Amino acid sequence: MKITLIAAALAACAPLAFAQSAAPNDGPPAVITIGHESIKEGKGAAHRKVEQDWANAFRKNKFPFHYLALSSESGPGEVVFLSAYPSFAAIEEAGKLEDKAPLKNDLELLEARDGELRTESRNMTAVYRKDLSYLPANALPVPKFRYVMIDNYRVRLGQNESFLAGAKVLLAGYQKSNFPVSIICYQVIAGAPNGVYLFLLPMDSLKQMDDLMANNKALADAVGADNLQKITKGEGEVFQVMESTLYSVSPEMSYLSKEEEDVDPGFWRPKVTAVHPPAKGTVAKEATPKQ
Repeated sequence: MKITLIAAALAACAPLAFAQSAAPNDGPPAVITIGHESIKEGKGAAHRKVEQDWANAFRKNKFPFHYLALSSESGPGEVVFLSAYPSFAAIEEAGKLEDKAPLKNDLELLEARDGELRTESRNMTAVYRKDLSYLPANALPVPKFRYVMIDNYRVRLGQNESFLAGAKVLLAGYQKSNFPVSIICYQVIAGAPNGVYLFLLPMDSLKQMDDLMANNKALADAVGADNLQKITKGEGEVFQVMESTLYSVSPEMSYLSKEEEDVDPGFWRPKVTAVHPPAKGTVAKEATPKQ
């Protein structure tokens, strides 16, 4: 996993309040970086081990910035790394720390191992859009994350105003129906085509998906039949891409602060089951060849 993003120098998914990324109660961080890694078939376990070594390298060097790792449960097999920062200056600081020994040496060796297990990787930088978010103050704290749904919308050129108008109608519907979720919006500014917006919905259980389905009718009633028809009819004109991907949180590949891990150490510090050799004096049973 590569944290440093060249995109940060070019700048003009649920509050990711990782340690030292944003002050308490300040709401979602101003900037996030999103790293996508597509994993070779059959290499998931090996990749997971390398990513554990990435996290351990940062722990050993007491790296002050943290990240959350997500494994795809739908769509192509990939791992996404979300890092949160209060500013672009903080991203620059993280990059400088990575370029210092001994951390730099550790990361270079890990990057070589990691590269053998990926088919491709890409990085994006995105800024928080408060005007397109819903109840950000009520969002689930990061240590409680177990799943994250990320909706990826790419707006067609010239259709941004239509997109914003439709979003305001939907947000009003959420408020009117008291929709029981928090949705955080980030606009991608580097690393992807123009007009990409990411909507992040963190969950502590997939049961929330059942609850959302039950609340869809109330939302539709709150938006109104005419408005809903206009929004649905105009989707093809406004959006070039509309994609939803469900991810599960990977505690092994994540690098959170000790304070965050202490909220649920059983989840964030999973015990590794040791593989014991046969007891002395016993003979291992030979496996029967497949016919």
